[in-house]
Amino acid sequence: MINLRVLPVRRDDDGFVMIVSVLLLSVIASLGVVVMTSGNHSSQATGRGRSWVQSLHVAEAGIQDAMARMDATGSPPATVTGSTHEGTYTVTVTPLGRSRYLVESLGTVAAGSSMKAARRVQVTLAPPRSFDAALFSYTSVDTKNNDLVVGDIWANQNVIVEANDIVQGSVTAATGFVQLKNGSRVTKNVQTGGYNPATTNGIFLDNNARIDGDATASVTAPTDPVTCGGESQNQYTIRMQTGSVIAGNAKTWGSRTGSGTVSGSVTEHLCTAAPAARPLPIFSYNAANYDAATLREWGTPSSPNPTARADFNTYLAANKNSMQGTFVVFQSGTITQQSRLDLTGVKIAGDFALITNLPIFTNGIEDLASVTDAIALFASFYQPPAGSVCDVNHDNSDCSIHAKNNFRTSGATASLMYAPYGPVAIKNNQEMFGAVYADNIQIKNNQTLTYDRRVDRLVGFGPVTLEPTDWMELAP
Repeated sequence: MINLRVLPVRRDDDGFVMIVSVLLLSVIASLGVVVMTSGNHSSQATGRGRSWVQSLHVAEAGIQDAMARMDATGSPPATVTGSTHEGTYTVTVTPLGRSRYLVESLGTVAAGSSMKAARRVQVTLAPPRSFDAALFSYTSVDTKNNDLVVGDIWANQNVIVEANDIVQGSVTAATGFVQLKNGSRVTKNVQTGGYNPATTNGIFLDNNARIDGDATASVTAPTDPVTCGGESQNQYTIRMQTGSVIAGNAKTWGSRTGSGTVSGSVTEHLCTAAPAARPLPIFSYNAANYDAATLREWGTPSSPNPTARADFNTYLAANKNSMQGTFVVFQSGTITQQSRLDLTGVKIAGDFALITNLPIFTNGIEDLASVTDAIALFASFYQPPAGSVCDVNHDNSDCSIHAKNNFRTSGATASLMYAPYGPVAIKNNQEMFGAVYADNIQIKNNQTLTYDRRVDRLVGFGPVTLEPTDWMELAP
């Protein structure tokens, strides 16, 4: 008999463990690759994002570089190249006329690498806005006899709107009073910061005068709203004569008196602060700001000429029927009203600027029929002697600028009259589009002055030569 014995089968797990280990190692390795790839991609994305932001900084640095060069020299470079610690820029400058420029800057970061980014910026540069009122006086404004002012009036002292005059805008007397005489009208708000010491009126409306907006008799720089700087409530009165109307609200530190009508609310003994007095826009002459082909200098502010007036008058006699360009006339020696430049009968043929330290007299200036869009600047830096008088009724009185009977109703030419050291007198049917900025302003006899935004930004005025007015990003 044969005995058979079944031996137990031996299990060997070594191969299985090896397989599992290999699989685990493969998974871990794959995860590592994924993590490294993801990290690398994230790092590249962060780097590209950083370059994208930096390229804008670089492009704007190019704009600033071009602006600094133009501000220093007054003339535009055709191209500007440069760099910052972040990248490089290339700038092109395109003149648009009237000292306005289109500036494009391309900023590039990490050129030649996978992190490269480029962005293009376009900016419009223009002189700073310096003129926003139709009439601006460092002291006072006086209008009379059927004048029409379309735009705002600002005076650091007083404003008198005479009988039947109309102001289609607001009137501000920062430290003084406003008086509206018989039948005159202001279509917007009136605000004062002082009062007439003879009448204690901050705002006075004579018979049938009208303010369509609010009337506010304020106090100049009050120290507190309770006592209003200690100013007497018997002053700063809003006085309204028979038939006068304030269509808006009346507010005053004093009282509202008289038989006139206030359509809105009346608030007495309310302390409000008047707007601060404002300086005239500053002017700096730089020959590089003007087209050399049409610039004519007979003396300059830094180098006046003893024959400047005579030389200009010689040119004027030969060319008065077609005047265009920039004329700089600075006379040396003693200057009086008899030294004035007489522009009677001049014909404007295009953009025109007269910059002088002599008085200016204009009578019957016209723009040629061919002119459709021109700007005329009359800038006199003449300062009349102490005690002299500028009288709107007398052509030979001592004014910095005396103007009458000028231009035509089409508004083809926008004019700025600028006299920082003396008065301007305007009279007799002048049709003017633009603005008048002066130490003192007198207007009389059927004047029509319409504020024109073409004069709000003129080269030479303001704290800088140019500033950005529009900004946009373009495709690189």
